[in-house]
Amino acid sequence: MEKEMHCESCLLPIKVREDLVTVWAFFKIRLYHESCYANSLKGAAALFVSNTPINRFSGNFTAIVAFIVAWIPLFTDITPAITIVCSLIVLLRLYSFIRFEKHLPQ
Repeated sequence: MEKEMHCESCLLPIKVREDLVTVWAFFKIRLYHESCYANSLKGAAALFVSNTPINRFSGNFTAIVAFIVAWIPLFTDITPAITIVCSLIVLLRLYSFIRFEKHLPQ
């Protein structure tokens, strides 16, 4: 079951998972081609587009660290708000994978 997704910048369809870059901007996940994302960071749109992709190494690393840090308040006296924030980061990464990446061929 393949779902057709379009780039926010050039409006062309994204065909493969390696070309997909998902970013969190204005409370919405936006989809870009890898080249369109690189070009948007060079222009004035860099003020509106997050510099960190959700589905690349930095996003995966952040989600793993957030998952580990989310468990710390359960065993210490640190405020549980950390768990809520970290859980949101992990859920955002899972949502990106389930909603967009899973439907594209590798």
